[in-house]
Amino acid sequence: MSVLRRVAIAAAVLAIVLQWVNTRASILHVNQDPAHPVILDTYAFYHIMAMGLRDGRVGQVDLEAVRRYQALNDPSAPHERLPRNGPHEWVSYYSLDVGYSFIVEAARLAFPMLPDSHLRALVLQLVVDAALVYFVFFLFSHWNLWLGLVAAYLYSSNGPFYDLVSFAYYYYWDIPLTFFVLGALILAHHRSEEATLWLTLAALALGGGVWLRGSWWPLSLFLLLVAAASPVLRPKLLIPVLAFTVVATPQVVRSSLARGQLTFTTRAVWHVALVGLGYYPNRYGLEVNDGVIFKLTKDKYGVEFSAQDYWPHEQAARKEFVSIWQKDRGFVIRSFFGRLKDSVAGSTRTSVLSFLAVSNGTYRLACLFGFFAMLLRGGEQRLLGTAAAGTYAIYVVLTCIFYFVGLAYDNVPEVTLLILFMGGLEAAWYEIQRGVRSRLTPARSFHPTGATAA
Repeated sequence: MSVLRRVAIAAAVLAIVLQWVNTRASILHVNQDPAHPVILDTYAFYHIMAMGLRDGRVGQVDLEAVRRYQALNDPSAPHERLPRNGPHEWVSYYSLDVGYSFIVEAARLAFPMLPDSHLRALVLQLVVDAALVYFVFFLFSHWNLWLGLVAAYLYSSNGPFYDLVSFAYYYYWDIPLTFFVLGALILAHHRSEEATLWLTLAALALGGGVWLRGSWWPLSLFLLLVAAASPVLRPKLLIPVLAFTVVATPQVVRSSLARGQLTFTTRAVWHVALVGLGYYPNRYGLEVNDGVIFKLTKDKYGVEFSAQDYWPHEQAARKEFVSIWQKDRGFVIRSFFGRLKDSVAGSTRTSVLSFLAVSNGTYRLACLFGFFAMLLRGGEQRLLGTAAAGTYAIYVVLTCIFYFVGLAYDNVPEVTLLILFMGGLEAAWYEIQRGVRSRLTPARSFHPTGATAA
């Protein structure tokens, strides 16, 4: 049996490796075709911000370098560093959160042999993605070795995961961040002697997350409350909270100084809210298109587009949203609930299948079963199920207030769904084992107390 078990494990590992290679190679062939590579417009801003970190320019972008790069009309061209005494136009970048520039810089330093372009960031994503396969196995193998192998295979097969890793942008990085934070939470519960270490690592990751995207603020608060509700984890929270504060506070200071009041992120939200309203046909000229919204605020409010800071445009977008709300609240409410319904069902216009062999609706029903099964199991399963389901609900609802969960934002939700699905498998496997044991255990003979031999 030992030999057969080893052969089976080796076959499972080989299947995981082949599936990961096949899915990633296939999607890269499509999305990174040298003739038409998928490179988002704002990636160049992050790459130039990363280049400025050498000079201590955190969160600043050189508009002169941006103009020169765009003039090449080749989005995959390497970036060239301008001479220090050359023409520069450094400005602070506030349109989006700037944390992704740190990741790009890490990629630039890690892969100097590659062209100084999006390829470095893309390769770093693939390396992290490969490591994440092992982390997923490591996480779920604490319950059962075979569950860990199944989880690793499902991660390699998940559509949003291999889609998002195939182009360089911050959309992908919510995936390893979510896995690591939720994984660290359950590992802290599982290994009480290492709880402070795992919780501190999770806190540092969350601190980095708020630099990456403002939505990590409410998620961080929720996960702190989950940890505080656990008698096992509550006494270990002091150091993790301090670690989070040290990493996250500079982002609050930077945002607050830019806006003149307490602000947790400078990311544009009202612009996104107008784009989200354009999800359905409407009489306000709104579409799911950034350019349409920029044109609308320029034509109606005279706001000029500023790539480095949407703030003037953001104020105009807010006025327009409030105006629509006052005139047609029914449309705004119907739009929100419609986008929420499609997002939960995984049926938005940009959604992709989680797994090719099953519909998104069926998969989500299985995940819902997994959530209830984890609650019934109790212990660390209940803790992880509560953390995953709560993270899913908060992220999806907040996203749908302003936008919808299509492929670009289907990162945090897909991680939590996979965790809930695996929780359901673990509960089912536990019940099967218990049933088998009860059948195999021989009935005990009944001997009345005090009986004597005849």
